[in-house]
Amino acid sequence: MGIKDVKRERAALDPALILSELAKTSSTWRDIEVFEQVSSTNDLVIARLASANPDAVLVVTADEQIQGRGRLQRVWQSPFGAGIALSIAIPTSAFPCPVSAIPLLVGLVARNCLAQHSDLIRLKWPNDLMLISSNKQLKKVGGILVQLQGRHAVIGIGINTDLTDVELPTEFATSLALAGISIRREALIASLLNALEQILNNPDPEWLTAYRAASCTLQSEVLVTLPADRTISGFASNVLISGALVLDTPQGQIEITSGDVVQVRSQLT
Repeated sequence: MGIKDVKRERAALDPALILSELAKTSSTWRDIEVFEQVSSTNDLVIARLASANPDAVLVVTADEQIQGRGRLQRVWQSPFGAGIALSIAIPTSAFPCPVSAIPLLVGLVARNCLAQHSDLIRLKWPNDLMLISSNKQLKKVGGILVQLQGRHAVIGIGINTDLTDVELPTEFATSLALAGISIRREALIASLLNALEQILNNPDPEWLTAYRAASCTLQSEVLVTLPADRTISGFASNVLISGALVLDTPQGQIEITSGDVVQVRSQLT
């Protein structure tokens, strides 16, 4: 019997089951470290890179992450057995897109994996996985954090799979379980790894078109908080191959490369 969380009776990740699920795919990424608890899966992968082969692909996942980070240094915690905390280090040369667009490409991969179980998953620029709730609100169910470390991109994928209402970090978050979506974490980890490896081995020239189609940011009025707490509002009209968001404003088009987006009027309404 696996390690159990007494309060929630959640089973620990089963490494053998992850490998069993991967064996059903063509993935060659089978060297996976599975931990009960870590401070941050990204930090652990970065530490491993110091002694790794320059072309190595490293994969770390954990049942519980207590000091994880999202964009803008926000905390991303994953309670025991309640989510996906997955980090993959991949040479940047393997990606079929500019380095600045890696978060978008990985976001699309994650969205497509979840779309096999629900048609309610959308992408919020630049790196959030959103779920359309029963009252048509967009709630965050996951996110992507990409850090550059030497020749590697260290990709952190966090997904709330089984969080309860009381475990949600904010009222704007949700989990797959709360939306009635049930996925074994081992199967989802295997699906994410396989899908990411496949898009690197067989690049889709239309990936950006697919990203735009899955976006809940485009075709919406948005307010963007920029570095130094500056704000700008406009109509989100496009996403470029660089990963930049194009805003139509009274002063003309502006390309946003970093910022926090709040939708003023959503395409969902």
